[in-house]
Amino acid sequence: MCAALDWYHVTALGRLNVDPHKAVTKPPVFIVGAPRSGTTLLLNMLNRHASLAIARETQFQRMVYARRKAFGDLTDPRNRQRLVREYLSTKRFQRLGIETSKLADRLLQDATDYRAFFTLLLEHYAQSQGKSRFGEKTPYHADFAETLCEWYPGAVILHLVRDPRDVVASLQRMPWASHSVLNNARVWLNLNRSAQRSRHRPGYLEVRYEALVTKPERELARICVHLGEEWSDSMLVPREEATSYSWWTRRSVQPVTSDLIGTWKHQLRGDEVALIEWMAGDEMDRLGYQLSAVPPSLLHLAQGSMAAAFDSIRVRLGYLPASLHRIMGPTQLAKEEFRVLGHMWKTDRPKDRTDSTPSDSTP
Repeated sequence: MCAALDWYHVTALGRLNVDPHKAVTKPPVFIVGAPRSGTTLLLNMLNRHASLAIARETQFQRMVYARRKAFGDLTDPRNRQRLVREYLSTKRFQRLGIETSKLADRLLQDATDYRAFFTLLLEHYAQSQGKSRFGEKTPYHADFAETLCEWYPGAVILHLVRDPRDVVASLQRMPWASHSVLNNARVWLNLNRSAQRSRHRPGYLEVRYEALVTKPERELARICVHLGEEWSDSMLVPREEATSYSWWTRRSVQPVTSDLIGTWKHQLRGDEVALIEWMAGDEMDRLGYQLSAVPPSLLHLAQGSMAAAFDSIRVRLGYLPASLHRIMGPTQLAKEEFRVLGHMWKTDRPKDRTDSTPSDSTP
């Protein structure tokens, strides 16, 4: 392939009009991992670089790609118009801060497949930030990482990994997460395993939360080398970010601290730690996280499993109106989003809580 051709040509994205004589564009950057692992913290750091524009959570896989049968073939202008109208009306999209009309025009003209839709969305975000390289951060796109790597040869997958006990301790306080330590430990386990399926890709890089907050300059320098970007001191300088739109995302705009490592020790009971280590122990051992609890008894395990089952039912019942809405109108994204999250948008930080965890995934 001629060096003058960029990766748009390699991936043949729809009908994008790309100048074949312009310089090679570096592949996009995707941040994935379990929620509450520090992905927003890393996003904010990278977005302070002059070349990088990492969009916060688009939930593209869940909201759009998983519904591609409902939206239909995007070569049909009517299907394209419906998707553009529905997705751009969601609060999820509006939080990106992109000027809508120009993007809508580009999508209506050129988003003739789902890959092109996603690319144009992220490309437009980068242009709105005056940046040359785009990316995106949705923790749950760990399940989508292999597709992203196929869409964008050479794509960078930054996989954030954090001690599952700290992750679960944080998830227990999130209004959008399960109340069960077993269910939350399973989320950590499944998403980390999903992200690791891309380990064979040259663009994959595992990033430990503990290393990022303990020695941020060294870790960011390592990431820059992997990205092929010059080091920038600005990545270490905290500033008020647009990502701090809810109480659970405000931590990420504050100065980096390692004080949050091991907070699970005073936030979780011993029986909760035992359940987490029972669920994720093998993966913890492989990643070098030392186990600390006595294995749970059969009674304790049964009680924890029952609590997890009841909490799963509670969550399903809570999402039942949205689930029914999705069945009846799978393309009505904004209405479904409001049914799921509307009550959380009006909820500020609880007065009796102290958020001692890194800001991360939002619902």
